[in-house]
Order: sequence, then structure tokens, then C-alpha cells
Amino acid sequence: MLRNNKRCIAILFAVIAVSLVLLYSCGDKSMSNRVIVQNETFTITGDSIMEDTVFAAAAKDRIETNITMSRLDSLYGAYDPEQVQFTHGQPWRQRKKVPAQMPEYKSDQPLVDVLYAMSTERIADAVDDSGQFHVTHNISRLYCSVYLSLAALKPQQSMATLRSLVDRDTIIMQREGQWPVVSDHIGWATAAWEVYKITGNRQWLAFSKRAIEKTLSINEQVLLDHGTGLIHGAGYTTSKPLGVRRMTWMGYNDMFACMSLGNNILTAHAYAILSAMCDEMGVENTYDKDAQRLKDAINQHLWNEDKGFYSSFLYGMAFPRQAPVTDNTSQAMCVLWGIADDDRAENLIANTPVSDKGVNVTYPANNPLEPYFANSSWATTQALWNMAAAYVGNENALRRGLGALYRAQALYQSRGIHMKDVNIDELGTSASDAAMVLRVFLGMEFKPEGIEFTPMVPEGMPGKKTLKGLRYRQAMFDFTIEGTGNDIASITIDGQPMESAFLPNDIKGSHDIVVTLKKGTASNQKVTIHHNEVILPPTPTVEWQGDTGRIVDYVPGLPYRLSINGDLKEVSDSVFVLPKTDCFTEFSVEVAGKYLNGFMSKPLLNFYLTPQVAFFPRAEGDSAVINVSVAKGGDYLLDIGYHPTGTLDVRRVSANTHLMGTLVMASGRQAEASELVYSNMVRVKLLKGANVITIHQLRLPKSFTPCEPVHVRIISF
Repeated sequence: MLRNNKRCIAILFAVIAVSLVLLYSCGDKSMSNRVIVQNETFTITGDSIMEDTVFAAAAKDRIETNITMSRLDSLYGAYDPEQVQFTHGQPWRQRKKVPAQMPEYKSDQPLVDVLYAMSTERIADAVDDSGQFHVTHNISRLYCSVYLSLAALKPQQSMATLRSLVDRDTIIMQREGQWPVVSDHIGWATAAWEVYKITGNRQWLAFSKRAIEKTLSINEQVLLDHGTGLIHGAGYTTSKPLGVRRMTWMGYNDMFACMSLGNNILTAHAYAILSAMCDEMGVENTYDKDAQRLKDAINQHLWNEDKGFYSSFLYGMAFPRQAPVTDNTSQAMCVLWGIADDDRAENLIANTPVSDKGVNVTYPANNPLEPYFANSSWATTQALWNMAAAYVGNENALRRGLGALYRAQALYQSRGIHMKDVNIDELGTSASDAAMVLRVFLGMEFKPEGIEFTPMVPEGMPGKKTLKGLRYRQAMFDFTIEGTGNDIASITIDGQPMESAFLPNDIKGSHDIVVTLKKGTASNQKVTIHHNEVILPPTPTVEWQGDTGRIVDYVPGLPYRLSINGDLKEVSDSVFVLPKTDCFTEFSVEVAGKYLNGFMSKPLLNFYLTPQVAFFPRAEGDSAVINVSVAKGGDYLLDIGYHPTGTLDVRRVSANTHLMGTLVMASGRQAEASELVYSNMVRVKLLKGANVITIHQLRLPKSFTPCEPVHVRIISF
């Protein structure tokens, strides 16, 4: 009974505290210096959250909240109950003893302290008997979590986990059966490099270099698009979910043809990492040039100057075009890893729309449900976004981002509440929360030669902060942060001034570091807020017959547009006539939105000139040789017509001994074995007269069986 009374008293004080904050803020829309974030949806102070009638407050060893399943049903009851169902676990309560070797964080913000304690406990619990982290359903997020904080908090466990994901010096292509369609496994490099910088383990450095070098070599041969210089394939966070949910016409062949922002950033960063690894080992290399080449291609083809942010991917059959969405996980990486140079980084953070409840993985989001429930946002995405906001000095964006992360943790993660049958990444959420202390408040950036500090503490989080017991190589640190801002007024080690905000990698023993902050030079503080008002228009379904098209799901009043090789022309009826053209043409239909156009329908290819068809010969070994002759030298498109076998077949194309690209042959969504379907298209350079085209069979896992190629088409355009 006494225990229940204490709980009621704690809740009552929390309500009073939040009410006082709301009264204090009334009439002034700017945020108080005691409020982490205040927006139209919720308010978060250092000890509590208030959102409408729902609240959460920090108690000594737990989070007190009045959120219940019935409240969730009432909040989200407008949605189909068959689609929106919630589940919950046991409320979290802090243990009496801090997990072994985990640094302890304390501040004048009890809510942040309790959430950090919850995160470190769950990180410790995520290690299995083999000394590895439980491998999540999404390996890409695991790599991101290692980069964010797991490498710093659990370096040996991170190393063991990453080692298990390498086979014969090659990073395992996760989601077997989908590579090279989904090809984001190179994210392993970022995690592996972080582990080395923190441990200094030279054996791990050599092991990682071999794996990254071999994997990049394979990827370059299979994934490189020789026209744009970008990498093909869908990243799990970008093209793949969007292709499945929004463009139902897309099959694996079409998805491979995509060139996603995420894959290209991870690959560019992997080249930069490999160059740095070679430098560490004293090995001459030119990988920095590969990184720069890919960086230039990203900025040339994926940056949208009108919107001020990057497109999520290029897509289309013959003429790649930017998708009308952005990928915010990858955008944050662009800022942190120097892809977004000049003023792009500041503009990106300022111009990309975010909601009160967090930055969406993709914008516009897949659905209007709030991020934590529907997986339209991940904690790792929010953490990277917060780090990027701190990097460019946008305190407003940082405060909003911290509030979104802490809100989801306090209200829902502390109770294990999430949508039924949705995999919530608890390890990633915990790693993301810990990263705010390490990466933002302390501003730790691990380098091969040591630790550099560029801290940022927003005005709404004043007071002293301590992080005790952080291990780094042969040293142990206790940190104290005083004040707010993003400029270091002073920094001392064991009471003595430091020459710079940098700790060398050969430091040993236990040390006390005190950092005092002051307000620095203000940068762009703009934040672009959306409230789910921007929803992508529907993707049309079009039936093509001869020189006409019919929009099957036509809705009167919607502004339909006919795309002619990317140029748009208005369509005023469900049935329309295609204009005559005197060249190869790709037609599609899309709906114009108030802010953004929707995705295009499945394209129609008008060849103008009849394609040259060469029957596919019986291959001897792994290669098939086809002789073709053309009247005019130049660029042509090539694809393969084949009978699907229900699996995935991947082949490389060479023209006159020069590698041109990769063909993917997968089953259509409803393709029968007798049906003739076509691979993705590859642009090839042919000489006037005779040419030799060689199609190489790639050796794939035994579960794959080759398709039955029928003929090759050579298309003039």
C-alpha cells in the first residue's frame, strides 16, 4: 500500500511539474532554457513528458507513465483495428547494480539519466553465451548500432559479432537469395573501422582490410553502373521497401536497376575507410580516388537542388530519374561523412521536413501512423540525424531530435509497447540513446590516432553531466561536462589544461576530463516541420495497348501527367493517345502532388526502330558468346528475354572484352515458367560492324538455379 502511495505521489509531482512548464511557456512559442523540446504535440523537460492527457516522468529507478493499452486504442482507434494492434511487455525497472564495464551517466535531467540506464542494461543483455550480440532481423541496423555506440561500449563483443559475418574473407551477403538486388552489406566496413579505432587491434585491422577489399572488388564488378558511376541495387532502408509498397509493378530486375543513396554512401565511405586502413598499415593505395569518384557521382545524380536534399534513389528502365522521396538515414550519413560538402550539409538539415514525433526514415512517410509504431522511423535514423544536426550546429534541429528520441523511449520502449507483428530494434534503440551522450554531449569522434571532442549540449539541458568509467584502449576516463553550447571554453585533464580537445591513442591509466562549454557562433537554425500533410499521390496502374494508354484506377480531378523520357505532359482523361516520336521513348504516368509528384507507373518502351534479336546460344562453361553487327557505332541498350525458374540468375555483360554491366533475371511477380520476361537493361558501347558480346554466368549460392535465356535484344536509342 505504501509503495502504491509513493507511486501516486511521484506521478502527481510529475503532472504538477509539467503543468508548471506549460504555464511558464504560455504565450511564448520559443523554448524555455529548462525545456528540452516543446512543440505542438508534446513537451519534454529534464524529468518528464506531457502529451495531451498522456505523461511520463522519471522516478528513481524507472519511468512512471499513465499510458495504457486502452489509451493507445483511443489514440489510434481511427485506424483499421485489423491493421493496427498493439502489444506490450513488462515495465522496465533499473537494477541495483550497473552492468559490468558499462560507464555510468548522471546529469541534472533525471529522465535522460534513467533512459540511459535502461539502454546500457539492454545493451549488456543483448550479448549471448558466445560473446556476440544477438543478430537482429536487420543486419544493416546492427552495423549502424556498432558505429553509433556499441563499438565504444562493447568493443570485444562488437568485434566477435562482425567477425561471424565474414566468410572466406568476404562480407556475407545478408538476406541470401536477394543479392545483388539488395546489396547494403558493405555497411559492415563502417562498423569494423569503428571497432579498430577504439581497440587499436592490428590483427583486426588486417582482417577487416582483407574483407572490405575483397567485397568491394566483387561489388565493383557486379554493381557498378558505367553510365552514372553509381552502384546498383536496393538498400534495405531505401529502394526495397518503397518498391514493394508503392510501386507494385517493380520486380527484382527493376529493383536491381535502382541506384540507391544508401548503398552509394556506404560504398563511398567503405572506399575512404579502406584508404585509411592502408595508410595505417603503410600500404600505398588509390582508394581515396574511388571514394571521391563515387562522392562526385552521388552529388551529381542524387542531389535535388530545388528541394535542398538528396533523392532516395534513381529508378526507371532506360532513363534513370530521381525518386520523389528522400532517405534520412542516408542523408545524415552524407553530413557526417563529408558527402554533403559546401553549404549542402546545413541546407539539408534545415530543409528536410521532419515531424514533431521524429524524422522519418523516408519522406514522405509510408503512412501517417507515428514512427515508433509503424517503423516509418527508426531510433538509429533519429540518432544519426541528431548527430548530423549537432555537426552543423543546428541546435533547434538537435533539440527536436532529442525530444523525439526520448519521447519514444519513455512512453513506449520502457513498456515494450509496439505494433503487433512489427520487429522493433531494441538493441538499435538502446545504442542510439547511448550515442547521444558519447557522440553529441561529449562530441566524441574516434580516430586512428586518438579521440577528438566536438561537444554540443543544447540550452534546454543545463547543469553538470558526468560519464564515469569509459574504457578506451589502455585508459579509463571519468568525464564532466559543464554548461551548454557547442564551443569549448576550457578542457582539463586531471586538473591541468589540455592544449587541444584531443586525447592521443597511447594514453594510459585513469584520468578525469572536465569540459566547460559556452555558446558558439550561431549557424542556420531553421527546421522544416511537417504534420503528415504531405502524402505522396497514388502510383497509377496503366494498361498500354498500341498507341493508347488507359489508367485503370483513374480518379477524376487528380492531375495526371504523361512522362515522355522524363518530360511531363498533362493527361485529362482515363484513356489517352500517345504522341508520335521519332526515337526510342519511355512512357509512364504519374500524379502531380501539391508538393511532390508521385511514383511513376510501370513504363512502356516504344522502340521506334525494331530491336535486333540474337538467339541465346548454348553456353559452354560459364560464358555465352554472341556475335552482332550494327550499322552505326555508339550506345545501345541490351537485355535478355528468358523463361523464369522461380529463383534469381545474375550475369555480367562484356562487349568486345570491355565490361558493360550486370543483368538480373528473376521471376516476375506472377510469371509462369512458359512466360517470356525480360531482364533489366544494360547500356553497351558497340562499334560499327561486327561486335562480340560475352555474357558471363556468375557463381551464386547453390540454392539458385540458372534461368532459361531465349534471346538477347539490341535496342537502338
